[in-house]
Amino acid sequence: MESIDITLKTDSQGKEISLNNMSLETSKSLREILDALINIVEYEQNLDLHIGIDKGSAVQRIIGNEENLSVVYNKILDASGSKYERDNVYVNQLNVIHRNIQSIGDFTIYYNKKDSKTDIKSLFSKKFKNTRAKNNVENNFNVEFITGILELNGGKKPNFHLNSKELPITIQCDFDEAIKVNSFLYKEIKISAWARSTPRGMEYKFCDLYASESEKYYHEFNSFFKELEKKDGTEPFHFISEKLEKFYDEKDYAGARKFIRIFLNKYSLPTYLRTILVMSKGFKNDDFFSETLKKVENLLSNKIGKIY
Repeated sequence: MESIDITLKTDSQGKEISLNNMSLETSKSLREILDALINIVEYEQNLDLHIGIDKGSAVQRIIGNEENLSVVYNKILDASGSKYERDNVYVNQLNVIHRNIQSIGDFTIYYNKKDSKTDIKSLFSKKFKNTRAKNNVENNFNVEFITGILELNGGKKPNFHLNSKELPITIQCDFDEAIKVNSFLYKEIKISAWARSTPRGMEYKFCDLYASESEKYYHEFNSFFKELEKKDGTEPFHFISEKLEKFYDEKDYAGARKFIRIFLNKYSLPTYLRTILVMSKGFKNDDFFSETLKKVENLLSNKIGKIY
């Protein structure tokens, strides 16, 4: 097993730190650092991580296998580098650690792998910054494309469970959507889901299913939304416009409707929704599109008020 170790060596007075004998200030710092590590492990509950403490010395660690612990390490790197995709749950817990090691005289932080030992103390030299959506607008519109085996379906609160890359994922849905996927029980399916980070972990809400003829859109849409996340300024709106225009020019109306469906989420930016309505105005009264476009219109109205 591999680990990320935080070792507290001496306190602010230069006195050696031991679990058997600590000042009140040091014990509080140790407790808060441990709580931060525990919160990360709880957040990554699907990764089968564990907490370790060395008897006699002030060593606290997160323990896991190579693949799962690398997820934690990479998220720490993203947070320290202020990467756009950094996770604010990590940022908040890493700042707890950063704040508390300021009162520690000497400490080490290592990422221990089977054949190597990486010093990551420098990553904690400054405060970690929370990520903010562009233009200071909160944007929780995140779409994930997931392939997995449908294992469970049902319950008083409708949801279904996918086993994706040997990790269980719970997908929230409504009754009609649960019925829709039920025919694929114990089979591999491809879906899109709206994803949101919460203090309890990631939450997923069913968006759409890609099977038979529509399976061809799965990878196409996955690539599109990964690129959309990288766009700045007015680029996202042009990007969406060009995609829809291509669907309409090629008369791929089934693809256009499935594409629009992905934006039917309460976290969609108003400018995304308005772009869809502008590009699709010629299909407003079309029987194939009218219901979907009405949902876009209602969603936008709820955000900004009356549209027309």
